[in-house]
Amino acid sequence: MFLVGLTGGIASGKSSVIQVFQQLGCAVIDVDVIARHIVQPGCPAHRRIVEAFGTEVLLENGDINRKVLGDLIFNQPDRRQLLNSITHPEIRKEMMKETFKYFLRAGNVPTRLLVSTSF
Repeated sequence: MFLVGLTGGIASGKSSVIQVFQQLGCAVIDVDVIARHIVQPGCPAHRRIVEAFGTEVLLENGDINRKVLGDLIFNQPDRRQLLNSITHPEIRKEMMKETFKYFLRAGNVPTRLLVSTSF
Protein backbone atom coordinates (compact mmCIF):
# COMPACT_ATOMS: atom_id res chain seq x y z
CA MET A 1 0.00 0.00 0.00
CA PHE A 2 1.19 3.50 -0.83
CA LEU A 3 0.41 6.72 1.01
CA VAL A 4 0.76 9.79 -1.19
CA GLY A 5 0.52 13.41 -0.01
CA LEU A 6 -0.45 15.90 -2.69
CA THR A 7 0.21 19.60 -2.16
CA GLY A 8 0.25 22.64 -4.39
CA GLY A 9 -0.82 26.21 -4.77
CA ILE A 10 -4.17 27.54 -5.90
CA ALA A 11 -5.08 26.40 -9.44
CA SER A 12 -2.03 24.14 -9.69
CA GLY A 13 -3.97 21.08 -10.83
CA LYS A 14 -4.50 19.22 -7.55
CA SER A 15 -8.15 18.52 -8.30
CA SER A 16 -7.27 17.10 -11.71
CA VAL A 17 -4.71 14.76 -10.16
CA ILE A 18 -7.22 13.71 -7.51
CA GLN A 19 -9.73 12.84 -10.25
CA VAL A 20 -7.12 10.64 -11.94
CA PHE A 21 -6.38 8.91 -8.62
CA GLN A 22 -10.09 8.29 -8.08
CA GLN A 23 -10.54 6.98 -11.63
CA LEU A 24 -7.74 4.52 -10.89
CA GLY A 25 -9.70 3.31 -7.87
CA CYS A 26 -7.58 4.96 -5.22
CA ALA A 27 -9.07 6.15 -1.97
CA VAL A 28 -8.70 9.88 -1.40
CA ILE A 29 -8.65 11.71 1.90
CA ASP A 30 -9.48 15.33 1.14
CA VAL A 31 -8.26 17.66 3.86
CA ASP A 32 -10.47 20.46 2.51
CA VAL A 33 -13.52 18.29 3.20
CA ILE A 34 -12.21 17.40 6.66
CA ALA A 35 -11.49 21.07 7.43
CA ARG A 36 -15.06 22.02 6.54
CA HIS A 37 -16.47 19.12 8.55
CA ILE A 38 -14.60 19.79 11.79
CA VAL A 39 -16.00 23.33 12.07
CA GLN A 40 -19.65 22.30 11.77
CA PRO A 41 -21.97 23.19 14.66
CA GLY A 42 -21.66 20.62 17.43
CA CYS A 43 -18.02 19.83 16.69
CA PRO A 44 -15.34 20.77 19.26
CA ALA A 45 -13.47 23.05 16.85
CA HIS A 46 -16.67 25.01 16.14
CA ARG A 47 -17.21 25.67 19.83
CA ARG A 48 -13.57 26.69 20.35
CA ILE A 49 -13.63 29.04 17.34
CA VAL A 50 -16.71 30.80 18.70
CA GLU A 51 -15.09 31.04 22.14
CA ALA A 52 -11.92 32.51 20.62
CA PHE A 53 -13.39 34.86 18.01
CA GLY A 54 -16.89 35.62 19.27
CA THR A 55 -20.37 35.07 17.90
CA GLU A 56 -19.75 37.58 15.09
CA VAL A 57 -18.11 34.71 13.18
CA LEU A 58 -21.43 32.86 13.03
CA LEU A 59 -24.05 32.85 10.31
CA GLU A 60 -27.71 32.88 11.33
CA ASN A 61 -27.88 29.08 10.99
CA GLY A 62 -24.91 28.62 13.37
CA ASP A 63 -22.33 27.77 10.71
CA ILE A 64 -18.98 29.55 10.76
CA ASN A 65 -18.96 32.57 8.44
CA ARG A 66 -15.72 31.80 6.64
CA LYS A 67 -15.55 35.27 5.09
CA VAL A 68 -15.85 37.04 8.45
CA LEU A 69 -13.38 34.67 10.10
CA GLY A 70 -10.99 35.11 7.19
CA ASP A 71 -11.20 38.88 7.53
CA LEU A 72 -10.43 38.59 11.26
CA ILE A 73 -7.24 36.58 10.70
CA PHE A 74 -6.03 38.21 7.48
CA ASN A 75 -2.72 40.00 8.15
CA GLN A 76 -2.95 39.09 11.84
CA PRO A 77 -0.46 36.27 12.45
CA ASP A 78 -1.42 35.87 16.12
CA ARG A 79 -5.08 35.34 15.27
CA ARG A 80 -4.21 33.03 12.37
CA GLN A 81 -2.01 30.99 14.71
CA LEU A 82 -4.87 30.81 17.21
CA LEU A 83 -7.23 29.50 14.53
CA ASN A 84 -4.61 27.00 13.36
CA SER A 85 -4.07 25.81 16.94
CA ILE A 86 -7.79 25.04 17.09
CA THR A 87 -8.29 23.45 13.69
CA HIS A 88 -5.02 21.66 12.87
CA PRO A 89 -5.17 19.11 15.72
CA GLU A 90 -8.74 18.22 14.75
CA ILE A 91 -7.78 17.94 11.08
CA ARG A 92 -4.82 15.70 11.98
CA LYS A 93 -7.04 13.49 14.12
CA GLU A 94 -9.59 13.03 11.32
CA MET A 95 -6.85 12.42 8.74
CA MET A 96 -5.36 9.71 10.93
CA LYS A 97 -8.75 8.08 11.46
CA GLU A 98 -9.41 8.02 7.71
CA THR A 99 -5.92 6.77 6.92
CA PHE A 100 -6.18 4.01 9.51
CA LYS A 101 -9.54 2.98 8.06
CA TYR A 102 -7.93 2.51 4.63
CA PHE A 103 -4.92 0.71 6.08
CA LEU A 104 -7.31 -1.76 7.70
CA ARG A 105 -8.89 -2.30 4.29
CA ALA A 106 -5.39 -2.67 2.76
CA GLY A 107 -6.24 -0.23 -0.03
CA ASN A 108 -4.25 2.48 -1.75
CA VAL A 109 -4.56 5.77 0.09
CA PRO A 110 -3.50 8.83 -1.93
CA THR A 111 -4.02 11.69 0.48
CA ARG A 112 -4.84 15.20 -0.67
CA LEU A 113 -3.00 17.65 1.57
CA LEU A 114 -3.84 21.24 0.81
CA VAL A 115 -2.74 22.82 4.05
CA SER A 116 0.93 23.75 4.00
CA THR A 117 1.87 22.84 7.53
CA SER A 118 3.68 20.14 9.42
CA PHE A 119 1.09 17.43 9.80
